[in-house]
Amino acid sequence: MMGGMQTGGIGGTWAHSFEEDEGEVQVYRPYDTFPFPHSRQGRETLDFRDAGQVVSGTPGADDRQVRTAAGVTALGMNRFRLGDARVIEVLEAGPDVLKIKPG
Repeated sequence: MMGGMQTGGIGGTWAHSFEEDEGEVQVYRPYDTFPFPHSRQGRETLDFRDAGQVVSGTPGADDRQVRTAAGVTALGMNRFRLGDARVIEVLEAGPDVLKIKPG
């Protein structure tokens, strides 16, 4: 895990476990170790880096991930801006789960 105020201690690569979403709450699991079921639609990933950056991956038209790097800005009260527009609120962060709420 990485420290520092920029990402509130969140680190590593997380994949969206949309099967576990609870209303507006999005559930992410460790990309490399969680046994995800097969997904025809692919999975969004968030890779929090040491230098206050996040690389987000989204399924592309040809099933390969489209990856975009952006900065992470702490907004306070467990809220972060990823890049210029996307804001998330971290509801839970542990070694095996990351729960966020967009906006």
